[in-house]
Amino acid sequence: MTTEADGPEEVQRATDACLRLLAMRARSQQELRLALQRKGFSEAIQEQALEKLKGYGYLDDKRFAQDRAASLLSRGRLGPQAVLQRLQAHGLEAEVAREAVSSAAGAVAFDALAAARHVLERRGLLGRPLEPKEQARAGRLLHSRGFSADVIRQLLGDPSLDPSGLDD
Repeated sequence: MTTEADGPEEVQRATDACLRLLAMRARSQQELRLALQRKGFSEAIQEQALEKLKGYGYLDDKRFAQDRAASLLSRGRLGPQAVLQRLQAHGLEAEVAREAVSSAAGAVAFDALAAARHVLERRGLLGRPLEPKEQARAGRLLHSRGFSADVIRQLLGDPSLDPSGLDD
């Protein structure tokens, strides 16, 4: 049974709401679905609006993931693991996110070692001998930014990531 609230006008209102959001920045299907839920649109209306957007070519999670991963990696502030987590926070499936990070790393010629070096340079933690507490802090910083243990070891040796080394 279709009510007046589920008619084509309601689908158009939902589609227009999504288009306004997409005009600000690219979004995943899950982000748009959540926005429509918050606005009170029924599941049927959400599905129809999202299908219209897919038909227009405005909604493609794989493309979104690829573009977002390339953007985050090219900034050089995050490692692959942190980018993967951010993509999954957008509601993307794990496999789609992994493929996007892998593909984007090649597309932007991402060098994890150079990016990690840049992060440490910005914090004044590179180019000088580090005290054990500083070395542990640098290791925790790189780990929190999604750099692999391999990259951390290459730059810092084998720092303890033990939180007892905090400078509090």
